[in-house]
Amino acid sequence: MKHSTLRLFADDSIIYKTIHEQEDTQKLQHDLDNAGQWEHDWLMQFLPDKCNVISTTTKRNKIHHNFTLHNHSLEHVKYSKNIGLTLQNNLQWDKHTNNITANANRILGFLKRNLTINSPHIKEHAYKALVRPKLEYCSSIWDPHNTGQIQQIEKTQRRAARYEHNRYHSTSSVTDMLYTLQWPTLQTRRLQSRLILLYKITHHLVANNPEQYLTPVDTRTRHTHPYAYRHIAATKDTFKYSFFPHTITHSNLLRGNSTKHYTGGLQGKHKQRSP
Repeated sequence: MKHSTLRLFADDSIIYKTIHEQEDTQKLQHDLDNAGQWEHDWLMQFLPDKCNVISTTTKRNKIHHNFTLHNHSLEHVKYSKNIGLTLQNNLQWDKHTNNITANANRILGFLKRNLTINSPHIKEHAYKALVRPKLEYCSSIWDPHNTGQIQQIEKTQRRAARYEHNRYHSTSSVTDMLYTLQWPTLQTRRLQSRLILLYKITHHLVANNPEQYLTPVDTRTRHTHPYAYRHIAATKDTFKYSFFPHTITHSNLLRGNSTKHYTGGLQGKHKQRSP
């Protein structure tokens, strides 16, 4: 890849490049041709029918190009699944939210039909092991801000609370059930996940360069902590609620006298997280 970025995971690969002008499309096509030559040299075989192109942009004037692989025109799609995440060309997460909630609800329905026991403890473990991970996979990346999507995800956990208590009457309070179970909202858990990931990036515990994305604040006050960062201005919600701008805003709200909690408490949390 001379002009583009290549990411590999198992037998999946993704090639991407920022397109500023028509010449950039030719460079990306050149890298696709190189990939086809590599495939031929190493006796591999890509499946062009399973390959597609997705362009993520909010610009009105888009640059179009017919990308090909082995003289096969690659299909342009509005959304594409990549390593468990459904990416959309408008940078929204409603399709991904629909997919994960549908999948989680199917598994919860399976548990209701097959795990018909009276042990709340086992039911809770089944939910945390089989259902909740479906709703939280990579949630630090796609954490939605839209109220409808937030409620859509929370409904699955509320159904699980009814299943755990075996109380399905309309007058039963699900809020009381969740309080008894001491289950935090999934929105709260997603916030914790984002803060933990930011902590790991700050302390070089993951393969991200913090200097590339994070700029420390210029001045310190008693209301800030040593890991406060400059706010990233954003005019569009797609960027405003992406990981770095969104998480920096929440991280900076940690009080200055809670520095010990930030540097030590969060570290303890990500080591002792429940399933």
